[in-house]
Amino acid sequence: MKKLFFVFTITAVSLSAFAQKDKSAKKDPWMSDELWNPIPINRQLSHDKIDRLQKQIDEFDGKLNKDINLFGNEKGSKMITDAVIKRVDRLQIILENLPIDHWTKVKYFLFLEDDVKQCYNDIVANNADAKYYQDLIQNFEIIFKKQQDGESLLPYINENFTRSLFGSRNMFKDDKASVAATYNEMVKLYPDEMSKRFNEFAYMDAATTMMASVVKKNPNIILNYATSTAAERNAVRKSTDPLVMKIVNIADNAKTPLKAIVYLDQLNNGSMTLEQVNAVTEDNASYYKSLVQLRLKDNPMAKKVIERESKLQALEYVRTMNELHEAQDPIRFKCIEPLTAKEIYFLLVMCSDEIYTSTFVGSFNRMLPKMAPLKGDVFLQEMNMDKFRTFIRMSAGYNKLDEFLATMDEPSKNNLMASFVHNIDKNPETDVADAVDVADAFGSIKDENLLYYLLEELKKDYERTYQENNKRGLITYFLLNTLCTSIINPEETNDDLQAQLKVPPISFVSDKSLLDANGRVIMQTYFYGDDDGKQSYASFVNNFKPEEWKIEKSPKWTTFTSTKGSPVTMYANLPLEEPQDEEAQNELNVMLAKNGVKPSILVHRGHSYHLSTTLKNVTSDNKIIVLGSCGGYHNLSSILEKSEDAHIISSKQTGTMFVNDPIVRAINSRLTQSKDINWIELWEEVGKQMNTPALQDKFNDYVPPHKNMGALFLKAFKIQMKDNGLL
Repeated sequence: MKKLFFVFTITAVSLSAFAQKDKSAKKDPWMSDELWNPIPINRQLSHDKIDRLQKQIDEFDGKLNKDINLFGNEKGSKMITDAVIKRVDRLQIILENLPIDHWTKVKYFLFLEDDVKQCYNDIVANNADAKYYQDLIQNFEIIFKKQQDGESLLPYINENFTRSLFGSRNMFKDDKASVAATYNEMVKLYPDEMSKRFNEFAYMDAATTMMASVVKKNPNIILNYATSTAAERNAVRKSTDPLVMKIVNIADNAKTPLKAIVYLDQLNNGSMTLEQVNAVTEDNASYYKSLVQLRLKDNPMAKKVIERESKLQALEYVRTMNELHEAQDPIRFKCIEPLTAKEIYFLLVMCSDEIYTSTFVGSFNRMLPKMAPLKGDVFLQEMNMDKFRTFIRMSAGYNKLDEFLATMDEPSKNNLMASFVHNIDKNPETDVADAVDVADAFGSIKDENLLYYLLEELKKDYERTYQENNKRGLITYFLLNTLCTSIINPEETNDDLQAQLKVPPISFVSDKSLLDANGRVIMQTYFYGDDDGKQSYASFVNNFKPEEWKIEKSPKWTTFTSTKGSPVTMYANLPLEEPQDEEAQNELNVMLAKNGVKPSILVHRGHSYHLSTTLKNVTSDNKIIVLGSCGGYHNLSSILEKSEDAHIISSKQTGTMFVNDPIVRAINSRLTQSKDINWIELWEEVGKQMNTPALQDKFNDYVPPHKNMGALFLKAFKIQMKDNGLL
């Protein structure tokens, strides 16, 4: 019995298990939405890793609610939630229910984890594309099924490629043909992006495919590859693309390949031979003249390279004239005597960040006679209006605009200046820089009739951008209208202007905003070791009376500490011989940083050729920046990138210690009395001290923060763009 009963029991259990198995077999795991069996402990970790990533993605917006929020994108939020939360949850159940072995399940859970990890990284980087993740999770299912059925992935990849398949490539990493296909498609669709990942596929055919895809947009990178000793060299030289082969020929046979690549369009269309190119590039003067001629033609492939080389060659001339700033004019400007008016023009506009005031004025004075008998507007038209806004802005800033406009009759002058303000929004790559040029020019134009004319022209573009519903353009022209109006109507209060621009206070800086954590105002002044710097330093020291300031000298800097009134400390490096002057600055900066000392006021004392060194040290802690230097007015953008709310005093032309010192004294006086810095009052006070016509002329070239049109535009543009959801 016992034996019979035992057999019966085993048989009954076996039949029951068979029946359950048979029932499960009839189910479709891909339709399941609940687990059929508990998750074994040896696979629980796989689920935990995926669940943890999903939770981190879900709560990134501050709410753990099974809802991924792509801010401002309701449709995308639903799409990515469905894919990465809901479908991934379902796939975890499906994989558990599928009749496959343990290690296969673990492998695919790992692939699924990779997909969710991609999403997490993109969410953190604010770079998540909902459609990509919808496709990626769909790919997971398609690839899984094809692999389980033993099908080749290659036809599917070739017929249905999206970049999400590239993101899924880890699932088929052992399928070399399929992996190669994804790289091949990626280099066709995203050559610039893939050029940064070149080492991943340098051994594949995709490397050669990429060369043909990149060459027209970036011929320079092909030249770099052709002359390198890395894997890129082989890929380039295997290419049969005619243009790639032409660049390889340049790399091998040009005397100076980096210059010869400039002529790629001409070499490609047969209008020049490599021998002719070699003849032009071996002489710098003929090379620069040739570059000017190239700028006036259409060069679709070499445009960026021409821009780079034009600036480099122009800088050779400008730096030569800058370095000779103390020489007599015949010696200083000898290098540009053989140049035409057009060639001098490009020296001016290509080097606006480095050119000294005297270099600009001297070059302009030599350009104008060579331009005759052409009128200014015709001259610019023959230049294809290349960088004409930069030229007009610089001419206005250096008080040469009236002289240039005088070469034209009234209608031509008006048409040129109308084009100066029209259609700025048409080129989003240059619109902000062009608008700053216009705003800067407003602050320098003295002709009230011209300003009224420009205001009327600005209104036309304001109406146009409104009709086009062009928000970016509308913001640009609203701000330019506002700034131009404020120049014409100076009685308009700065409070009104501030309210219209939506910028922080522009007419004053509160003394409390300048205090450090210890309740002290910290100032720092940069001096340089040339004769001008030494004279400036000697004059600067005389501003600090011993009965009011404690003066402590060290081998490389001096510290001035107020002994009366509110605590103010000024640090100034000594004007030591070059390069010891910069070494002193660096050591002072290190000392300040180590001690947690953060200057809220930065002062530059030196020629404009030293300005770039000072500006490298600007930080967000600097609330007031005094650029007592030649041409300092044209460095606003680099400053505001580092300290977006900085109040900037600058000089449009030559800075002088006879203006710089009274400004610094006026600032110090207010700080030691715990007074706000009111720029309108301060400017009036300093202006009264300019008691000679020469000093008054110098002072008039200084621009106070509340009149700094370029800086005001940049600040207001950023704020308006953010307020309108465009940044």
